[in-house]
Amino acid sequence: MIEPSAPRVHIQGTWWRLTRVDAEPFFWTDEPADGRWQRGSVVRAVYLGDSEATVWAEWYRHSSEAAVPPARRMPRAIWRIEVDVDEVADLTGEGALAAHGIERLDPTRRQWPKTQPIGEAYFRDGARAVLAPSAARRGGQVLAVFRRGRAHRGLTAVPPPQRFDKLPAIPRGLRT
Repeated sequence: MIEPSAPRVHIQGTWWRLTRVDAEPFFWTDEPADGRWQRGSVVRAVYLGDSEATVWAEWYRHSSEAAVPPARRMPRAIWRIEVDVDEVADLTGEGALAAHGIERLDPTRRQWPKTQPIGEAYFRDGARAVLAPSAARRGGQVLAVFRRGRAHRGLTAVPPPQRFDKLPAIPRGLRT
């Protein structure tokens, strides 16, 4: 049994989200998607990065793991997202991940069976989101905001998104 012991914090500020150019910033898929901190069959989540470099690093990591050349996944759009969410489980502090048996986050899905139950335990305990280090970029952070239905309370997309037709430079600190 996972004991949700991380402190709860309030996150307010600008975060980033990468989407297809034809997608809404908080699009709702027919099949609920899995992520590092949740299984779609338990709860859906919107994943955000603390910077454009972090969302690109996560995207490059995902492209590599899916064995899809990044250029084939273009064009893309980056949305600026204004965040105002309380009850966020903060897993960025010293020892927070280790308290759950995670010594370091690996940039691979193979670790998800260990991290998903952690996020789901916080969701069941009333957390609205999980703040964690980015597995794909040293120094980056990700925010997984749990969705209860189609709502995305506390998240506001700021249009227009920035369109990218060509691959951006590989972000500094990328971990693969």
